[in-house]
Amino acid sequence: MRTNCSSRARQAAILAAAALVVSACQGGNKKQDSSTSPPASGSSAAAAPSGSAPTGVVVGIPAPPEKVAKEVNPNGVEPYSGPSGTIKGVIRIKGDPPPATDFSFASGCAEAAAMYGKWFRVGQDGTVADVLVAATGYDAYVPPRDEAVKVTLRGCALSTRTVAAAFGQRIEVSNIDKTESYMPYLDGAKFRAVLVAIPGGDPVKLYPQEPGHYMIRDQLPKPFLSADVYVVKFATHAVTGLDGMYEIKGVPVGKVRVNALLPALDLTAEQMIEVKPGDNVVDLTLEFDRAKFDEVGRRKKIQPKPLPADDIGPKG
Repeated sequence: MRTNCSSRARQAAILAAAALVVSACQGGNKKQDSSTSPPASGSSAAAAPSGSAPTGVVVGIPAPPEKVAKEVNPNGVEPYSGPSGTIKGVIRIKGDPPPATDFSFASGCAEAAAMYGKWFRVGQDGTVADVLVAATGYDAYVPPRDEAVKVTLRGCALSTRTVAAAFGQRIEVSNIDKTESYMPYLDGAKFRAVLVAIPGGDPVKLYPQEPGHYMIRDQLPKPFLSADVYVVKFATHAVTGLDGMYEIKGVPVGKVRVNALLPALDLTAEQMIEVKPGDNVVDLTLEFDRAKFDEVGRRKKIQPKPLPADDIGPKG
């Protein structure tokens, strides 16, 4: 296992290794649509073909199935149906405590203060939230379980600061507030529609049209309300909650690389494991050194946009 804290140049390598690359041997809002989708799986991803696109490719965005298949399953292999295991564990962080942010919050935004008041969110016993955990390196195509990844809005805050989706999935943002309305959009996407998430109303559907790094933001004056969005070419990923726990189902047996990325600090950890049927426990620890972090200046958010092809495609 290793950890690091790096610059933007190194983050491209982090994304390639930790979140945005499939093994080469795999080969693999303008308007709200009227389709419905099964309940989302949250942060886990297992294989279940939708049958609505070539070779089991799941398509929840307004894009040709062939476009999605070209990115996530370029060799057109059948969805993996062999023995698989579940990778699960807890991500922790040690070192300096999270500094406070510069944001100010209205009295009705209690959830926002808890979500965005510090650089990163820490739970009991050093557990850390909003960490993207990815399992890559297997020789198979594992499609996502659902057409949509679902997040909620309440108290001027999203339910997570990190969202992960396989390319072809849409992102549904639901407002569970009782009075407040929001106008979420996908920063970095080519098209931005003006959609309002009213209290208890239908979710706003966001459609990433390319793999890459985006941000969910609010068009209303809430500069703190945001989440990093990673749209990747594989479905074996999860995002931790405040308890630091994650679970990735349906991982093919064999050697797999498990990567963890905390976007707020560009901190990473990784471990190679041999996946076996059943549960495979992988606990990882990140380390935050405030002094080292300050050597390169206070963190500045990377401008969200689809990453260059070299950073998201299969590697040899």
